[in-house]
Amino acid sequence: MNMTDPTMNPAQPDLSNLPVHVDRQRAAELVTHFYFRVSPRTLERWPLTGKVLNGRLTFPTAEVFRLARERIDAAPAIKGGPASATRTA
Repeated sequence: MNMTDPTMNPAQPDLSNLPVHVDRQRAAELVTHFYFRVSPRTLERWPLTGKVLNGRLTFPTAEVFRLARERIDAAPAIKGGPASATRTA
């Protein structure tokens, strides 16, 4: 796999234009927008370290993006295409 291909390794989002801390709902929206689909419930299982701000649990946006990037990097690459003739339905 060629990791210099921009379609395979997207640029990191510009954190200067995003909030420093986000709640799970907003974190899920940002990860879905920049990386892959994810729900707030899924983020409950991510090892995020948060702080309670104004009664809401929030997480550093940079940490959310770092974990999303780690998940992309750890995902196995698989070949797509038509199913083989030997595979049964």
